Amino acid sequence: MVDQDREIRVLGLEGLEIRHSGRPNEGFTLRGYAAVYDQTSHDLGGFKEQIAQGAFDEVLATKPDVHLTWDHDTRYVAARTMNDTLHLSSDTHGLLIDAQVGNYTWAKDLKTALERGDINQGSFAFNVAPDGDEFASDDDGNVMRTINKVGALYDVTVTAQGAYPQTSLAAVRSLAKATGRPPEEVEAVLVAENEAAKAEAEGESESQRGSVEDDEEFARWHAAMEKKFAARRATLAKEQERLDKLQ
Repeated sequence: MVDQDREIRVLGLEGLEIRHSGRPNEGFTLRGYAAVYDQTSHDLGGFKEQIAQGAFDEVLATKPDVHLTWDHDTRYVAARTMNDTLHLSSDTHGLLIDAQVGNYTWAKDLKTALERGDINQGSFAFNVAPDGDEFASDDDGNVMRTINKVGALYDVTVTAQGAYPQTSLAAVRSLAKATGRPPEEVEAVLVAENEAAKAEAEGESESQRGSVEDDEEFARWHAAMEKKFAARRATLAKEQERLDKLQ
């Protein structure tokens, strides 16, 4: 049974090191950060997120059984804490992976993909401890979620997918608790905002496709779109605040 409070985050795998283990029964060793503290995520659907320094400390102290997988697929388990082939530690920078990957046939392909940079992202599946997160909003209506304590850690993974997932049910519940609003109302507002932003982005991309001639011009256009979407989110937040006062 899947824990419905489970969340998955995907981000760049920092400080990646790949080398032969020097042991005949092991393929290679892998080191890198699956999560980095105090870094702001992409928009997760109406809010952004940071993981506070030390958020993994308590869960790691329980010595959880965590798998290192390829794309969260348990058919491809490269290492595991239970058999001491995967070591996880928390330092001032983030959650560090130190794994001795098994000498599997598919692991040779994984090593090639990592060395070429075809796979360069890290991810982890987790849930938040009770009262382990908090939400704050600035004057423009931008919402920041801070995860202070991870309650459970299921796996760490390497993946080629670099985008954050949409808002999870667990995050909706947490945001609802923080704002005192029903979860279905919070989810409806976030979904509407995501759909509006997506539709506008697709329309702008189509109209700009023929006029963007080089990377520099595209970067300027992209920055302008980011600013435009930020203003749109702020407007939606103020409209929601106005509606709240009328109720």
